[in-house]
Amino acid sequence: ASSSFLRHYDEAQILLKSQPQICAIGADGGQVVYKALDNLGAFQRWFGFQPNTKAAVLIFGFFHGFGLATKLQDFALSSDGLITNLIAFNVGVEMGQILALSAILIIMGYWRRTRSFAQHAFTANVVLMTAGFVLTGYQLAALFLGDPS
Repeated sequence: ASSSFLRHYDEAQILLKSQPQICAIGADGGQVVYKALDNLGAFQRWFGFQPNTKAAVLIFGFFHGFGLATKLQDFALSSDGLITNLIAFNVGVEMGQILALSAILIIMGYWRRTRSFAQHAFTANVVLMTAGFVLTGYQLAALFLGDPS
């Protein structure tokens, strides 16, 4: 049994070296789970404290940046105008995030004013948490079993 474990461990190490973005992207599921637990007040109830939101955003931002940087290494980027292209790409990513978050905030603002919000918010967070666990499981399966794509 231990030789099987060691073989899988060696395969995982090879995959980590060849596709580190899988590990960084796998943190996305953890971020979704974290936010759902935060929304439900689980940290305060379970551990007696509320994690620092700014620190959590910074840490998850590092994971996203690391995942994006390693994914960019997969592309054949021309060195001609590389800095300009990277800056334009990052500006595009940030604009997309601002647009998506704006739409989410508008929708959430309307939903919060409805009577059904309180009774459905718990269920919505449980669904989000489940999706986060599924995403994490998918990424871990890709890490240890191989990327299906």
